[in-house]
Amino acid sequence: MSNTMKAQVATIDLGFTKFDGLMLPSGEYAIAIPQVATLIQSNPNTASRDFKRLLGKDFSPSKNSIEGTKAQVNIISIDSFVDLLYALAKNGDSIADAIVGSLLHEPIQRRFDTAFGKKVSEAEYNERLVLRMKRLVARHAWTDVLRDRHIQCFGVKPEPEQYRLWTVRANEVLFNRRHFNCDRDNMAMEEQKLIESFEYTAVRKSKKHPNAKPDELLELTLSVF
Repeated sequence: MSNTMKAQVATIDLGFTKFDGLMLPSGEYAIAIPQVATLIQSNPNTASRDFKRLLGKDFSPSKNSIEGTKAQVNIISIDSFVDLLYALAKNGDSIADAIVGSLLHEPIQRRFDTAFGKKVSEAEYNERLVLRMKRLVARHAWTDVLRDRHIQCFGVKPEPEQYRLWTVRANEVLFNRRHFNCDRDNMAMEEQKLIESFEYTAVRKSKKHPNAKPDELLELTLSVF
């Protein structure tokens, strides 16, 4: 289905990235498939097919003309966009998972701020999103290394308990405590910077020591700190 009436374009600022959002002639909001592909670092040439394969009949893009362009592009509603992000995250896409995780906090935070009359600027919300996204990307990079190395060495993914033990070990060495109640917002700024540095160092160590077992890789990384 196509629409010849042109959609308006506005920049959507997520703090950690920006993309073009659309408002259709009906007043509904949408996003172009190429923008989605860029956001999650997917192949724009196969994005529509890939998303359709993932969502099946629930994925129903349409074509629409956009201000400033002559050609029509494939678009999806923001509801479909959210469904797609959740599906990609559930399917193991680390970028989509980080986006979902970082954005999930803000609407709840905003409602609490409103309920208690706390004035928070858009810039402050964006700063929190940037920080949360950076943390999630770093964490995913580290846990992906552990997962892949465990599969390489033992042929299976690590159990959740193993991830917990690795996290406890890192926290004890880096911070002299076992946990932060499963929420990095409980970390001080310097602690957040330290754990991000640790996680990125672990990724570099994994490339330098391609045959190290996960436990060995953890200790090699901790030895730097």
